[in-house]
Amino acid sequence: PTESTNMMLTPLCLMSRLSRKLKNRNPCMYTLSSLSLYIPISPFYASSSVRACSTETSSGASTGDEERKAGDDGFKKWRKPQDVFHEWSLDGRDARMAAGHAEAVAEILGEALSQIGYPVHVNINRGDGFTAIDAGCGNGWVARKIKGTPGCRDAIGVDGAPGMIERAKEIDPEGKYEVVDLKTWNPKEQVDLVHSMEVLYYLGDDLENVLNRIHSTWLRPGGVLAAGVDFYLEHKESLEWPDIHNVKMRDLSEREWKKILEDSGFERVKLWRAARASADNGAAGTLAMVAIKAR
Repeated sequence: PTESTNMMLTPLCLMSRLSRKLKNRNPCMYTLSSLSLYIPISPFYASSSVRACSTETSSGASTGDEERKAGDDGFKKWRKPQDVFHEWSLDGRDARMAAGHAEAVAEILGEALSQIGYPVHVNINRGDGFTAIDAGCGNGWVARKIKGTPGCRDAIGVDGAPGMIERAKEIDPEGKYEVVDLKTWNPKEQVDLVHSMEVLYYLGDDLENVLNRIHSTWLRPGGVLAAGVDFYLEHKESLEWPDIHNVKMRDLSEREWKKILEDSGFERVKLWRAARASADNGAAGTLAMVAIKAR
C-alpha cells in the first residue's frame, strides 16, 4: 500500500465499525458525516480497511472465548455457542426457549418414538424399555419429557453450557445431566433414541463428524435420531441470526440436511416442517428430521 493508502485507514476503520459489511466493492463515495469528509474507496482500499480494523481491534491477548473467521468482510469474531447459552440460562431465556419449542418437539418425538415401537400416548412397557440422550439439553426439559414417556427406562441430558446443566439439576436433582463437548463426547452405552433441538447447526465443520459418531457410536442398531432446527436456508428470516447473536451457524438447505444424514449412514430419513399449525401465516416452521440406524 502507498503512503496515501495508509493515511486513509483510520477513517475507514471508523466507517467499517458502523457497517457490518461492505457489500459494494465498486469504486464509490462514502459520507463520513461525523467528520464531514467525502472519501473515495476503491475495491482494494475497502478490503484493506477491513483488514486494518481487524488487526487494530484484535491486537490484544485472546480471551479464549472467540473464534475468528476470514471472509469477504474481513475478520469476524464469533462467540462460542456454549457461552451464549450459559448467559441465557442466567436470565430466564431457557424457560422461554422450552415454551417456544414445545410444539415442534412434541411433533418430532411423536414420530421418533413410533419408529422405535413406543408411540406417544400408548402405555407400552415391554422388556427393559428404551433409553435416550438429549444432546444440547438446555435446562433438561426434553430429557424430562422423554423420561416421563411410558416405556422409557433412562434418559440423560448433555450440554456444553454449564449454566444450563446447573438449571437442569436445580429443577430435577435426581436426573442425569452432564456438561460435555458434543464435538468429542461419546456415551458409555449405546441408546435407542438421540434427540437434539436447535443444536446441530452450531457444530459448524464438525457436524459431519458428530453425526457419524451418533450413528456409529451413540445409537444401537434400529435406533433413531430425532432433531429439529429453525436455522436453515429456506427460513429466510433466520439467516440474520449469526450477526444478531454474534455466533457462527452452519447454513444448510433442507436437501443438504437430508444428504448429510444419509452420508452419515442413516436410512429412512424423513424431513418435514413441524409446528406450522399455530405459526403465523407464512412462517417457515421448524425443520424436523427423523433418521434410522439400520438393524
